[in-house]
Amino acid sequence: MSEEIKINRKALETLRNDVEYKTGFQFVKVENGVAVSELELQEYHFNPYGIPYGGVLFTMADDTAGVAFISAGGYGVTINGHVDYLRGSRNAQKLICTAKVRKAGKRIFYIDADIVNEKGDDLCRFKFVFFNFEPDEQKSEK
Repeated sequence: MSEEIKINRKALETLRNDVEYKTGFQFVKVENGVAVSELELQEYHFNPYGIPYGGVLFTMADDTAGVAFISAGGYGVTINGHVDYLRGSRNAQKLICTAKVRKAGKRIFYIDADIVNEKGDDLCRFKFVFFNFEPDEQKSEK
């Protein structure tokens, strides 16, 4: 992205800190519409079949997409999310999610996210749509 992006840095740091504290995801990269997070899986992340709960994967992707959204200058909420589970993740030890802004419109952002395990195996693919508030609707300081 060649033009300067106005980022709500307070919102970005608040979201990153909140997500990392509440979920255990760690953000390892955040820049210009791209975010990468990692999660070291614990026993409580797994369902009775030994596979991480789908909600863990969806939450990780949604939150990582949200950080990518804000890093691209967005400020708003998820309005739609779609997931395709590609492969089971039994015995996974770590999840890595990469989210990228594919289109940043004035009010609507399209973001793709992928989750792989520590071996790089594709586990699931997500498509998110975010609604960007108008500047006067943004309550946080920039």
